[in-house]
Amino acid sequence: MERRKLALILSLLRENPNQKYKLEQYSITPDIAAVTLITASRDIKGKIVYDLGCGAGRFAIGAALLGAKKVFGVDIDRDVLDIARANAKLIEEKTGLKISERCEWIAKDVKDIKAEADTVIQFPPFANDLLFFKKALEIARNVYSIHKKTEKTRKSLAEVCEKFGAKIKLEKSFKYKIPWEEGRKIGHEVFLIVAKKPKVSIA
Repeated sequence: MERRKLALILSLLRENPNQKYKLEQYSITPDIAAVTLITASRDIKGKIVYDLGCGAGRFAIGAALLGAKKVFGVDIDRDVLDIARANAKLIEEKTGLKISERCEWIAKDVKDIKAEADTVIQFPPFANDLLFFKKALEIARNVYSIHKKTEKTRKSLAEVCEKFGAKIKLEKSFKYKIPWEEGRKIGHEVFLIVAKKPKVSIA
């Protein structure tokens, strides 16, 4: 699927109308989501994909649209998972693509997730992003994760990668404005980190 078409489809999703400041419930934009998903497409098609802190489901639903074998959207907020579930059905109706049956929504704290996946695609809360990044590398070989762009963050992510034997393969920057910071003239700069662990060869 072409990036612009994917972004257009993802723009149809209903946003969380009751975003909780404490949980940093801001959504990734359709354009940034589409760029990230297309970048990850080879690690999505036919794969098991997790979206940690999935919110209204933009990454998870996008992964299903790009042919993931199974997608798991994880969020601690049960209410927002109801929105994600409804969004999957909405996109199914709009596109005619059967994606609902490949999307599973899990109400759980990310730190309690125990799983094996091929790929994690996520936009973790800025205040807790390292916990999400560690969990992503714990459960998957391929991680596509978006973070606030600072030297401190980059250094911390590199240290986590080293611990898990992973390598950073790509960095890509975007401009992003948090919804409840409408008065802020300049948005945040965020960046996509692609980290990959080596394949384990069986002798």
